[in-house]
Amino acid sequence: MIRLIGIPALAIAGVLVYRGVQDRFTLPACDSTRARDTVSGVLKEFKVEPLRDEPIKTISSDKDQISCTVELPLTDGGNLNIDYTFFWQGNTAQMKYSISHRPEQSPRGAVPRSQ
Repeated sequence: MIRLIGIPALAIAGVLVYRGVQDRFTLPACDSTRARDTVSGVLKEFKVEPLRDEPIKTISSDKDQISCTVELPLTDGGNLNIDYTFFWQGNTAQMKYSISHRPEQSPRGAVPRSQ
């Protein structure tokens, strides 16, 4: 009976340990849950809706650094451009980011409304 419970429990524990160890030795992929959670935490600080299903693009990727970009549509019609990079600082994965706002674009030939 103990074997029936022990072997699956040991396998599950092994997977959980592997995932924890893997996080310490690999940088997150741009569209991974780990990266989305990190970026959503930053956006929360700026009181911006978290990432939903926006496509995230990988700009560059190697073992030491991963650069990503995503465009988040805003309710005012504009976009929030988020560029972020995961990199190693010693044995710790770090993230740097930049956020810029791009207002809604007027159609060509349209005259902006005066207020």
